Amino acid sequence: MKTLTTILFLILIVFSGCQKVVDADKLLDAEEKVYILSYISPTDTLLTVSVSKALPAIGTPLSYDDTENYSSFIIEDAIVSIADVEGNAVQLLYSNENSTYSTNAENLKITEGSQYFLEVITQGETYTSSCKIPKKVATILENLVVDRDEYGVYTDIDISFKDIVGTTNFYIVGAKYEETFEEETYQGSLQFETGGFLTDAIGDGATLNDKTSAYTGSLEEGTSVKLTLQVANVEEVIYQNLRASYLNDDSDGNPFIEYSIAPDNIDGKNGVGVFGGYQLTEKIIEVQY
Repeated sequence: MKTLTTILFLILIVFSGCQKVVDADKLLDAEEKVYILSYISPTDTLLTVSVSKALPAIGTPLSYDDTENYSSFIIEDAIVSIADVEGNAVQLLYSNENSTYSTNAENLKITEGSQYFLEVITQGETYTSSCKIPKKVATILENLVVDRDEYGVYTDIDISFKDIVGTTNFYIVGAKYEETFEEETYQGSLQFETGGFLTDAIGDGATLNDKTSAYTGSLEEGTSVKLTLQVANVEEVIYQNLRASYLNDDSDGNPFIEYSIAPDNIDGKNGVGVFGGYQLTEKIIEVQY
């Protein structure tokens, strides 16, 4: 699921832990929850589903760097399947390599406008959900302004695109850069002014835009930097879940901010998480300095 990794999965790692508000007086009596996460798209090479024990907002963070702590929350013996409306179904098998359930995307065709159904059976319970693949943004436009001073090169980037007409849409904007200097390649992602979260609330079919900037340090004349601009049209549950997590993280430590509760669409006893569809549009440009 390479495309998702570039724009959504990185956000997920940072922000999308199970952040439901926990009453401290009832913390010791809280029932264990099952956290299920899967985003699917027609451009995926793998269909993947993550199944784990949910973490409360209070307690030990789930860290990918803490192997022992992380592995203790992963559920490895679930039965996981995804099906389409015609009854075609595929079972996803657990992989120790990435701690997720996966299958080759060729085993179940994911198409725009189609609905899909997730089923997870674990610990004697069955969890279900459904999603629908939204339309894809046709074109990304960009405006770059380059400035240089004694400390390095600054590039202001303005991304714009046309809202898809006739539907209510939820977008996540992203960008990453790749720079080669003295035979070393440096990569990174860029933070947008809105956090990358846009909707078509200003009007159906309107032009939407977001801005970011990149600092690339001192560059020799003629150096080329590759920019990958990204716009994902996602289902509302993905948008609201990631945005709530983003806002909570941004407000962390502020006693005057009420934390948002991230929505989910997993049905089943003590089940939380998201099963959602998305479409990703990318545009790669080479910037010569």
